[in-house]
Order: sequence, then C-alpha cells, then structure tokens
Amino acid sequence: MHRAMHRALRGSRMVTVAGGEGHIVHGTNSCADKSATVYLLTGRLPARDLTC
Repeated sequence: MHRAMHRALRGSRMVTVAGGEGHIVHGTNSCADKSATVYLLTGRLPARDLTC
C-alpha cells in the first residue's frame, strides 16, 4: 500500500527505515530524522527516495 500511494503522489519521496515497523519512526533513526526535520523546517524533500 505504501508504494502504491508513493507512486500516486507525483513528486513524493519515500524514506524507508530498514527493519522498521509502522508509519512513524521519528526519534529512532538519525538518517530518517534528518530528512523529516529538514522537510518540516524548510519544505525541501530529499533529492531521491532514501533507505536508512
């Protein structure tokens, strides 16, 4: 389902935490935290999909 939504949302980025579970991982992975924080503070998406 996540990948289908990602494909439907043109221009979106997917940040995947390897071994993670659920939808919210903020505070548990510095790689994911950084991309989420930058987006929330600036509106800038990562340049590409990320796997942390």
